[in-house]
Amino acid sequence: MQTVFKTAGLVASLVAAIAVLIAVPAAGLELLLSGKVLALLGVYFCFFLSTVWRVARFGKLAQRDDDEQVQNSGGQLAAILTVGGLLGVHWLAMVEFAFSQIDPIARVSSTSTWIGFGLMAIAIVLGQIAIRTLGKFFDRLTIKSDHQLVREGIYSVIRHPIYTSYILLFVGYCIALQGWLSLGLLSATCLIWLGSRLSIEERMLVRQFGDDYRHYCQNTKRLFPLLY
Repeated sequence: MQTVFKTAGLVASLVAAIAVLIAVPAAGLELLLSGKVLALLGVYFCFFLSTVWRVARFGKLAQRDDDEQVQNSGGQLAAILTVGGLLGVHWLAMVEFAFSQIDPIARVSSTSTWIGFGLMAIAIVLGQIAIRTLGKFFDRLTIKSDHQLVREGIYSVIRHPIYTSYILLFVGYCIALQGWLSLGLLSATCLIWLGSRLSIEERMLVRQFGDDYRHYCQNTKRLFPLLY
């Protein structure tokens, strides 16, 4: 019963977060009932269902105070900037979408829509695969007493596929709404977010696994196969 309440609480939190990112700006611009906006709400909810599965299957995530990024002053600043940046990305893209509805020159093309939703579909599948591969080790930036270095499946190709799925989700959102200015803001936000998060996480894993992790890094890319 306790797990049910925790899962329900997580679902409520995710719904609230999605509402702030998408529903609130859409409602303010009288776009909430747009087919594209409703589809985006559904896509985001499906994307975060993998986190709900993780909590339902293995129990709650670690306490926020145990996250190594929270314990790092630079990491705290990066986290604040990331939250503000992502909020700005989503709201700006919605404004750009609203503008396209009244300006024929800027009207959203079907090609942008298909590319955007295609990227988000890939994000959902990739996120599901990555989180189910990690299982209980999908958590905040903490090391568990029985922590293992996962190197199978998608993790044999890239080290941080969950972050990759987030990037694809947000890029897809911007493209679907033809939010070219928001894509620029997203790029800056990702540099801050991943620059801090990946640095802290990889230092933590080197500290825990030493040469095993260093060897793993030599044989994989961080986010995108063959690229980076």
